[in-house]
Amino acid sequence: MRRLIAVCLLAGCASAGAPPGGPEDKDPPAVVAVAPDSGATTVGARSVDFRFDEVVSDRPGGGKSELDQLFLISPWDGSPRVRWHRTHIEVRPRRGFRANTAYSVTLLPGLADLRGNVMTASRTIVFSTGQQFPRFGVLGRVFDWGAERPAPNAFVEAIALPDSVRYVGVTDSLGAFNVGPLPEGAYLMRALMDQNNNRSIDRGEKWDTTRINVIAVRPTIDLHAIERDSEPPVIFDVSAPDSLTLRITFDKWLDPDQQLTPAVVRIQRADSTELQITEVRSLAAIERQRTDSIRRADSVRAAAQPQRPPGAGPPGIPVGPRPGVTGPPPPRPSRPLPSKGIQVRISPSTPLRAEQVYRISARGLKNLRGNTRDVTRTFTMPKAAPPDSARRPPPDSGARRPPPTARRGPR
Repeated sequence: MRRLIAVCLLAGCASAGAPPGGPEDKDPPAVVAVAPDSGATTVGARSVDFRFDEVVSDRPGGGKSELDQLFLISPWDGSPRVRWHRTHIEVRPRRGFRANTAYSVTLLPGLADLRGNVMTASRTIVFSTGQQFPRFGVLGRVFDWGAERPAPNAFVEAIALPDSVRYVGVTDSLGAFNVGPLPEGAYLMRALMDQNNNRSIDRGEKWDTTRINVIAVRPTIDLHAIERDSEPPVIFDVSAPDSLTLRITFDKWLDPDQQLTPAVVRIQRADSTELQITEVRSLAAIERQRTDSIRRADSVRAAAQPQRPPGAGPPGIPVGPRPGVTGPPPPRPSRPLPSKGIQVRISPSTPLRAEQVYRISARGLKNLRGNTRDVTRTFTMPKAAPPDSARRPPPDSGARRPPPTARRGPR
């Protein structure tokens, strides 16, 4: 037993934990070499070898469950084959590299070392198994359309038509992407906010597609990812802020490019007489108009204030940039925000009456995939609150009244 302990002390026994002594390592692993070299041609290697400055874990972080989810090989033929060798990782396409083809291979953020330090930057190399590279690619940005902000880590495909070769990429922290190199031709561009990292569109995931032609230049496009259900929209709720306004919400996004006219809505009383509709607008357009009005008012107010030199303001009022403002705002989608609701304005000659039942029909409203169906719903106008209800405390509200002042009798 003593001999075994002595051997372990001299030779060093294997341990899965962090080595003792010294400062704690908080740096993620770093790529020190990649073979083949980026920009190389006539490459005959069977795999791409990423080498690191330390032992890396075979279990990734950053929301990934398998090592193959950390690598993208374009053109794409499915999840790549990955072999882990402690300080280096070999990657190759599922069916091997093809002759006379340009490839880009990307290591995505998420690789960790044995202490759990995770890489946050990506690394891409480009090489060709032929003698040259195609001259083109597709640049652009992916937006989370419903949230009106860039979509980081979105999966992007340029699918060649008609042979369906898939060139792939992923967006950076500001939603930007660069897919290529790829040859001239027609392509179906598709962006996917891939929640489960399986590289395919699942129910509830946000995506977008568009067709482009790559001829002579590198095109730049925006893709607007959002849920796109094939089922037509159905009325979800109806409310009436007043007797001349009706708000109708749906269970799906509506096509923002469709024209909204009074003809798309029909409102009938119980005796089938119709109310006269004067205007129909999307709730998103109304909110956008309100926001723009506030911004214009803020700009006018700021321009009207006198300019003060630094340090000339009253004590306690800072002069210069506001705290927390570090740069320009993030980019916004180029298309107007879709809406799940519409606002209907009714003529004063046919107002909504309290406690009456109305039949509401929506006709021809399309979802984001252009599908439509006529839908109906009944709505009961609520009883109007009394005008002085805001001033009078409700019954049993617990509001205390001051005690009556005692009257003094004659002395």
